[in-house]
Order: sequence, then C-alpha cells, then structure tokens
Amino acid sequence: MKKTVTVMMVMSVLSMSLYGYSKEDRVKDMQVMEGAMAQIQKGILSNDDKMVIAGVDNLKKSSSNVEVDPKWKMDYSPTYAKQQTENILIYADKIKSSIESDRKHSANSNYTKILGECISCHNKLRKWK
Repeated sequence: MKKTVTVMMVMSVLSMSLYGYSKEDRVKDMQVMEGAMAQIQKGILSNDDKMVIAGVDNLKKSSSNVEVDPKWKMDYSPTYAKQQTENILIYADKIKSSIESDRKHSANSNYTKILGECISCHNKLRKWK
C-alpha cells in the first residue's frame, strides 16, 4: 500500500513538472504586450507620462514572460526570437528615459522601433506576407 501511494505521488509530481509554455500561454502574453503597447501609445498621444511609464513596465514584464520554443519546433533560430525580445526591452527603456527627460518625439521614435520588432517577429512566426 505504501509503495502504491509513493508511486502515485511521484507520478503526480512528474506530471506537474512536464507542464510547458503552451500556445495559449503565448497568446495570453502577446495580448498583454499588445495592451501595453496601446497604453504607451495612448499615453504619448494624451501627454500622460505616468501612463507611458506604466505601459513600458507592463511591456517589459510581459516580454520577459514569453518563452522561446526549442529550435526543433521552429522554422527559425531561437536566437532570433531572443534578440527580438532584447531589442524590445532596450527600446522600452529608451521610451522611459525619453519620457522622463520630456523628449516625446524620441519616445515616439522608440515606440515605432518596438512596433517594428513585433512586426518582424510576426512575419517569421505567422509567415505574414
């Protein structure tokens, strides 16, 4: 009886450790990223520095949550996806520093660069034409 209980416990622990980052997780994180981008844009357009900074923080947090699939699951290199994420984080920091320095045009320029990173990645992932 003890053996059976032990085996069942080990099996349940192993099955929980097999949980991976699913497509649904990725979609959810991408939706949060899209919401953060909208928040940044709205903050820039309405001259609301706090909204921009909150959007940047949300974008950085959600970008950091996205996991890259192993190479065998992708048509492109995982290094590419990681580089896109790093670029997004760099441009997000530049938006924040631009807003804090009252340089709205610079913040907008970096917002556009993030959008370009998103589109580049989606071109590869979704095979957009």
